[in-house]
Amino acid sequence: MKSLILAASLVACAAVTTPLPSAVMEIPTDFSQTAKPATIKVLIAKQKDKILLEAKGRHFIYNPLNEILLSEESTSTKNWVTTAHNGLKWGTLIPGIFQIRIVPADSQSSLLVNGIEYRGCVEIYDLKGKLYAVNEVDIERYLKSAMPTQFSSEIDEEVMDAVAIAARTNAYYLATRKPVQYWHVDASDVGYQGNGASMQNLQVERAINSTRHMVMLYKGAPFPATWTKDSAGKTAGYAAIFRKDVTAPHGVDAPFAAHDREKHAWTFTISKKDLAKALGANRVNEFDVYQDEKSKKVYGARLNAGQQQFDFAKLQSALGAVRLKSNDFTVTASGDQLIFKGYGEGNGVGLCLFSATAMADKGDRAPKILAAFYPETKLENVSSFDARTKTIKTSNR
Repeated sequence: MKSLILAASLVACAAVTTPLPSAVMEIPTDFSQTAKPATIKVLIAKQKDKILLEAKGRHFIYNPLNEILLSEESTSTKNWVTTAHNGLKWGTLIPGIFQIRIVPADSQSSLLVNGIEYRGCVEIYDLKGKLYAVNEVDIERYLKSAMPTQFSSEIDEEVMDAVAIAARTNAYYLATRKPVQYWHVDASDVGYQGNGASMQNLQVERAINSTRHMVMLYKGAPFPATWTKDSAGKTAGYAAIFRKDVTAPHGVDAPFAAHDREKHAWTFTISKKDLAKALGANRVNEFDVYQDEKSKKVYGARLNAGQQQFDFAKLQSALGAVRLKSNDFTVTASGDQLIFKGYGEGNGVGLCLFSATAMADKGDRAPKILAAFYPETKLENVSSFDARTKTIKTSNR
C-alpha cells in the first residue's frame, strides 16, 4: 500500500502556519464527493467480524470522516477487512484508522463486497468492534436495484412512471434527512442487491429512465413517499400511520377504490390463544386498535390495556400479510375468537395503485396521477445535492 498519510499531514501543517487560499485548503479531498449526482448510502453488511472486500483495478482509499487521502493503489486488491484495537486491516494494517472509503479510479474499476458487485463507493466502519459496510451509489442506480424486487408483475406504464417518481422522491428524502448518519437505508429493508440486480425488470428500467431525476417536492423539499396496492377508498397521511414527525402531504379520497370497496372485502378469524402466540404474549384478554381519525386506517394495536403495543407493520408481520391484508379493518370478539374484517390491501398511504390504474385507463398521465394522491406537491428536476449542506438543487424541466 503506497501510503500518503505523511504527505497529507504536511499539507495540513502548512495550512496552519501559512495562510492559503480557500481552494488550496480544501485539498486533499475525496474527488468522488465533488460534482457528483445525487447519491444515497445503503447499509450492505452489518455487525460482521470480517468483510471480504475486493477492488478490481485502480482505486483510492480515503478517510471518510475528514476526506484525507490515505492511499492510491494502481492494482487490484482482494482481502478480508478486519479490525483491531489499533486500526483496520485490509491486507495490511492502517494504523489509527477505523473507517475507510474505497473509491474506484475510473469506469474500468469495480468494487465487490462479500462477492457482490457494487457501483459507486464503499465505506467500511468499525462501530463498537463490529464491521459495517456501506455502499454510496447514485440514486438512479439504487432505484434500478431496489425496485425490481417490489414488482413481480407488469402494471400500466403511466402508473409505473408515477411509482418511479414516488420511489425517487422517497430516496431523496432519506438521503437529505438530518442529522446525517453513516447510512440512509438498510439494504435488507428495501431489497437492494447491488449492481447484479439492475436491469432484471425492463418495465422498471424504462420507468426510471423515462422519469430520470424527476422528484416531487412538498413545501420545497422531498418527503417520505410510498404507495399502497388498494386504498379501499381513502388514503392516510404518512405521519398519521407511521407516527413520525415529518412534513408530508395529507391523505385523499380515492373514488375508484371506493366504488369497488365491497368487492375487495376480506375477513379472517383467529383464536385469542393463537393471537397471543403470534404476538409473543402470554394471553389476550383485551385487543384494541388505534385508528387515524380522518381515514379510519389502523396505525397500531394494544394488548391487555396497553401492556404490549404494536404498530401496524409489526402486527401485519406477526399475523401475515395474506391474512391481515390492509390497515383498513375492524375487530370484533365472538367468545374466544377475534374476527378481523377489512378492505383493500397495503398500508393505505400515498399512491393507490388500484385507483392509479383506473385513472391511467381513462388516459391520465403520471403527473396528473401523482397530483391526485400527493396534493400540493410540485414536480422538479433534481439531479444533485449540495455536497456540504445536503440540500437539493432544482432546475425546472
